[in-house]
Amino acid sequence: MGAVRVVRILAPLVLLAGVLAGCGNGSSSSGSGDTGPAVSSTVQFRLVVARYTQDPAPGQEQLGPPPQKDMVDTMKNYDCSSKPAVVSGVLMECDGSGSVYLLNTPLVTGGVASATPLPIGGGQEWYVKVTFDDAAASTLSKTVDSAPGNDLAVVLNGEVVTALILNASMKDGHIGITGDYDKASATTLAHELTA
Repeated sequence: MGAVRVVRILAPLVLLAGVLAGCGNGSSSSGSGDTGPAVSSTVQFRLVVARYTQDPAPGQEQLGPPPQKDMVDTMKNYDCSSKPAVVSGVLMECDGSGSVYLLNTPLVTGGVASATPLPIGGGQEWYVKVTFDDAAASTLSKTVDSAPGNDLAVVLNGEVVTALILNASMKDGHIGITGDYDKASATTLAHELTA
């Protein structure tokens, strides 16, 4: 976990800006260049431009790409109970814990072929295995090649469900969404991702 955190923190913003400029065009489901609807009932997969966590837990200080100095106050003062907002051309949304994200244009909207709740180990904790359709899998594979190590947010109903680090294991068209899920909550999330 420590090495992953270091990679996430040290990812150069200049490289990220270049990648973001090139990504999102020609995706299987977007490509218009705008940030898309602020709230979508369809799952979206977006590259994370920046993440701000208010009062992070020890050892979890500002995971993910840090915001540029001119955006810190905006993100710090953002009300997560409000609707998502477009700020400086990127979408600002929160996750369930109150972390604020700046998100680029959707790489993929929808594109989930299946979502299956599965137990981890003894079955007390669960995760959701997401399988993409062919077009979405192709877009994700290309993004892994062009932006390895960057964060990919899974956005559903105006909230960031999770942010995953792009890596070669995603090139097969699958991702795993982990968190504080039991069987019921993993099943609910799986249903929402395919609805």
